[in-house]
Amino acid sequence: MSKRIGSRSKNTLDYLSGFMGGLRADQKRLTEIQSTYDNLSLLGQLLCSGTDISRMREDFNELASQLLDQLAREHYQKAALNLDSCARVAIDILTRNLFERTADIGFLASDAEIRTFAEATEAVPAAGLAAERQALQAHFAEYVRKYSVYHNIILLSPTGEVLAQLDEGNPVVRSADPLLEEALTTEQAYVEVFRPTDLLPGETSPLVYAYRVMATDGSRPLGVLCLCFRFQDECRRIFDSLIGEDEWTVITLLDTQGRVIASSDPYQFPAGVRLEIVDDAACRVVRFAGREYLATSRPTQGYQGYAGPGWVGHALAPLNHAFEMAEAHELEQVPEDFLDGVLETSTLFSPELRNIPLRATSIQHELNRAVWNGYVWLVRDALAAQNADFAKVLLREIGSTGVRTHQVFSESTGSLYKTVVSSALSTCTRQAALAIELMDRNLYERANDCRWWALTRSFHEELAQADPHDKAQRQRLTEVLRRINGLYTVYSNLILFDQSGRVLAVSNPAYQDWLGKILSEGWVRPALGLADTQSYSVSGFEPSALYDNQSTYIYAAGVRAADDEPVGGIAVVFDATPQFRAMLHDALPRRPDGQPVAGAFAVFAGRDGRVIAATDPELPPGSRLMIGYEFFNLHAGDSCTNVVIYNGCYYAVGSSMSAGYREYQGAGDSQRGGVVALVFSPLSDRIVDAEQLTVRRDTLVDTYARRPLAAAVDSVDIACFYVGSNWYGVRSSHVVEAVDTDRLTPLPGVSESLFGCLMYRDQAISVFDLSAILSSRLPATERRRANRAGKQQIVVLQVPEQKARFGILVDHLGAVSEIPAARIEALPGMLSEGNSPIESLVKPHADDSERRILMVLSTDRMLHRLGGSSLTSGAA
Repeated sequence: MSKRIGSRSKNTLDYLSGFMGGLRADQKRLTEIQSTYDNLSLLGQLLCSGTDISRMREDFNELASQLLDQLAREHYQKAALNLDSCARVAIDILTRNLFERTADIGFLASDAEIRTFAEATEAVPAAGLAAERQALQAHFAEYVRKYSVYHNIILLSPTGEVLAQLDEGNPVVRSADPLLEEALTTEQAYVEVFRPTDLLPGETSPLVYAYRVMATDGSRPLGVLCLCFRFQDECRRIFDSLIGEDEWTVITLLDTQGRVIASSDPYQFPAGVRLEIVDDAACRVVRFAGREYLATSRPTQGYQGYAGPGWVGHALAPLNHAFEMAEAHELEQVPEDFLDGVLETSTLFSPELRNIPLRATSIQHELNRAVWNGYVWLVRDALAAQNADFAKVLLREIGSTGVRTHQVFSESTGSLYKTVVSSALSTCTRQAALAIELMDRNLYERANDCRWWALTRSFHEELAQADPHDKAQRQRLTEVLRRINGLYTVYSNLILFDQSGRVLAVSNPAYQDWLGKILSEGWVRPALGLADTQSYSVSGFEPSALYDNQSTYIYAAGVRAADDEPVGGIAVVFDATPQFRAMLHDALPRRPDGQPVAGAFAVFAGRDGRVIAATDPELPPGSRLMIGYEFFNLHAGDSCTNVVIYNGCYYAVGSSMSAGYREYQGAGDSQRGGVVALVFSPLSDRIVDAEQLTVRRDTLVDTYARRPLAAAVDSVDIACFYVGSNWYGVRSSHVVEAVDTDRLTPLPGVSESLFGCLMYRDQAISVFDLSAILSSRLPATERRRANRAGKQQIVVLQVPEQKARFGILVDHLGAVSEIPAARIEALPGMLSEGNSPIESLVKPHADDSERRILMVLSTDRMLHRLGGSSLTSGAA
């Protein structure tokens, strides 16, 4: 039987939009307005008043379709980026952790106490070494006290007998696991095993690192050492840090066959089930257990050349919840003027999305022009009186529909804009939390390393008899340090010093001239006076001669003799510059293609705002980050997010204070004083002037036409419009109609007031910019932007006595208002000086919400002022 082919792909926006609940309200409102357009278009054609809105209806239908498509794309992209981030971060954090484990096993397998015990079992059965085994178990316990990521340490003989282990509750006494042979013969530095093993009966997903223990002379293997990693515990910590309690996202880790090896929700995706790896798309719809999910898979980026076991991060969200848009709580703290500026200038929005409100405004302008021309027609054409009542109702409805059109598109796109900005803020906060977690996890290992290496037998034996002139002793210590540094490449240098602070050995040959010198840095004395083996000392983040005068952290622990007396110390110089840069780079916000967002940067800084490290070369260590104190004044684990102005642009900024990792206290470490990670993501390429923004967003309201006049009241019909921010009008009987500017031809080299030439009804008429003579000029950049956006209109005027037609450029049409003649006052002669195009004024009524004065222009005076010889004459 052949399979039935579905009628449409489940990965198209057409299908996915059916699960986007946030679109339904917009779809309903657009459908309602669409019906209104259909009705009004038919009625406008019947009226024959120049109010045919068929083209506007077509424009609306096209724009509504485009709006819904863009809304769906933004919903999809937000969901895809969230899943991508969860999958990528989960696998990369785990890979960084496992990289440290590959170094641990190599070093611990060469531990002198372990080697000594293994050698002893060659002559005496392990059962006869009870005291020695107990001492070794205590040694293992000391190790796990520092490296709490392990739950058991097992030492096997070459034949698989368990010689000693930390967990006495583990019943295994002998192993036949193939890892034994592999560890004894491998040419690699470690063996990494993730599968059931007889070493850990009952565990379904143990992760074990193993390596051979060699005899002192290197002639033969004495056994195999196994470190048992707390895999599920570590995965739970990672998942908890990435998923909130109210989120539907599920994060899993998959092996190379697609089997689940760890899951944030084992009830939905239990370990062992097989899932489809999504490696050919940003996201894809997949099915599991009769349910559809949006899913993505991401491989690790690797770390220090280590690519991990080949696992992938896999994030899923139930399709009916995948596109839920969280409330934009991040915007609550953003100052209103900042948010307005961001929404006006943001580079986050695609050209298609940004064009939607502009096109909606254009439709409204066309509808307004149709209404305006309709009222002019009613005033000018005597035959219109027969249909005046019907025409006025229709015109009001068309005008109302234009307003509703603009409101719906503005609200829909504005809400989406805010969601996109909120998403950017949320991403910055999440990535800042990732950055500080990477730092805390990394420095947790540094604190562990220095304390454990301080227990190295050769160190306390040699330092107990330290002789700065003994070259052989120096060579022995140097070889051990270099071997350790070769395994742990995150260090620039390892230093051994005696009880007086004198340097006895270094791992980095570039610092050989330090041998024999007394260390005087502030962390040395505290390290030599530490109370126990769990304590350590750490420098402030400051320049050090031990790190080429660059800033870094230096961790140190005391070395104690067999009688527990301090005999010196070991210091580890963290290679901070490349390591912190790599952490911050990994925490940068990403585009859908996985590349960092252009212009984004990340910073580690102290509570005082001084930079520790940054991906931006303009922020060197020690410089001060000049943004609000609220980003730094945080409790451990707390975050802050807001919009700031930085380097002449708006930025989304998220910060997160160190909270430590496991027993490592992070921000609670008084020696570090608290470190905060900050992630900056650009929201714009400029800032907007508050005054310009106010002018641009000012909604001018015409109230003169709102109150019907009594029949006996003598009145004048005035066609109103705006030039700049001022309100003007012309007697309606002198108005032909308003047209758009798309056919306007500029005329270079003419007077400032002559804006261009327009072909109107087969005649070339001059079009003037009144702002040059009315002192109502917008800033030049604003006027050009308004003209490009199609916001300006041309009002075609005609002086009946002279049969002359000309056009004036206006910024916004008002209304054709019926104004009582008693309220129209002639312009005082002392104000006009005979040269003003203004003939009269209409003062605002006491009940008017609009407090502007309406200035009525005279076509005769405009002709005189603009120059009648340049105008085109023609019949009315």
